[in-house]
Amino acid sequence: MAVVKCWRHHHLLINIMLLKYKKLKSLYKVNYINKFTVFCLFFCHSLLLTAQETALQTPLQDLVSTLAETSTIQADVEQLILSQDGRQIQALQAELIMQKPDRLYWHVTEPYEELMISDGESLWYYEPDLEQVSIQDFPQDVENNPILLLNDDLQALAEAYEVSMGYVDEDVRQYVLLPLTASSSYKRFSMTFSGSDLLQMQFESSVGQLTSFSFTNIINNAAIDPAMFSFALPADIEVIDSRQVDSRQAVAQ
Repeated sequence: MAVVKCWRHHHLLINIMLLKYKKLKSLYKVNYINKFTVFCLFFCHSLLLTAQETALQTPLQDLVSTLAETSTIQADVEQLILSQDGRQIQALQAELIMQKPDRLYWHVTEPYEELMISDGESLWYYEPDLEQVSIQDFPQDVENNPILLLNDDLQALAEAYEVSMGYVDEDVRQYVLLPLTASSSYKRFSMTFSGSDLLQMQFESSVGQLTSFSFTNIINNAAIDPAMFSFALPADIEVIDSRQVDSRQAVAQ
């Protein structure tokens, strides 16, 4: 009889312990599910916010943000000019050094030598084989001066172009710019980037001629000697100066 009572007592204790365990397990499960649910909700919320911010970033704003990451560019460049039917008209090898907003050093090395330098006010175009240099005012019109496209001027780009963006590869973005006015010398531009590195620029003229610049050995944001953007006139060369009178006087002073 005592054995039976003892067994019943232990059986009761075991049942009580099982009930407590099940209750604790249930509470733990509920807490775990609640915590997991909250985590998922916050995670989804953050994804939605990121997606919303990305959606709010227009192609134009994204292009401006990309351009804003670079203040100077140095690169080796291959320039190709193709006819409307795709025939190669010209191929050049050149060195590019540029500093925003309007400093330019462009040195063609192959197949013949040419030098183009801008200090932001005047543009010098030197042809050593002809012993001739042409000087003109640096064009400030973003519609007709492709170099100015590299400036991160949101207002100027917005007033001049409609911008769209697509992915050439997983990490390679291409921006296509269509002029908003018929007065532009070009009917289509494109810029291709990997990160902040400019890989290619293409310009299609109003008659369908395509000019392509491919960039390699790219160095961004390096300090550049200001002397690179000054042109010293060689002796005994012909000078063709088409600048406005006030520009000539400013340079002379």
